[in-house]
Amino acid sequence: MTAPDLPPGYTLRHAIPEIADYLRLRRIAGLTPRSTGAAEAGLPRSIFGVTIEHDGRAIGMGRVIGDGALCLHIADIAVDPEHQGRGLGKSVMAALMAYIAAHVPAETYVNLIADGEAHRLYAQFGFEPVAPASQGMAVWITPS
Repeated sequence: MTAPDLPPGYTLRHAIPEIADYLRLRRIAGLTPRSTGAAEAGLPRSIFGVTIEHDGRAIGMGRVIGDGALCLHIADIAVDPEHQGRGLGKSVMAALMAYIAAHVPAETYVNLIADGEAHRLYAQFGFEPVAPASQGMAVWITPS
């Protein structure tokens, strides 16, 4: 799928978001808040990321994480609610998937977690539920 055109005034950069932007976008988009320390440790280890800007301010983001060949995970897809409904999430996904198609070997397992109705967006890029053959599982590790 080719990247949809961005509306006027929006720019998509191939860049992992700055820490403050990452934390802000997660919070306002309704994703689980993360700490500055975790963002400082994790963001530099991203394989690839995109940031959408409007008037010089980050309003959307997404990342690819993983080992770069066998398994990749798409994470942190977020768009500022004031800018949703303009195809920006689709632009983020298109950029991430284009990177994956151009840079990883065949037979790479790419996964993500779809919150709420986001599964409709991800299905446009070929993602399918893995149940009942597999079941997603998670655990939160917090400092003691």
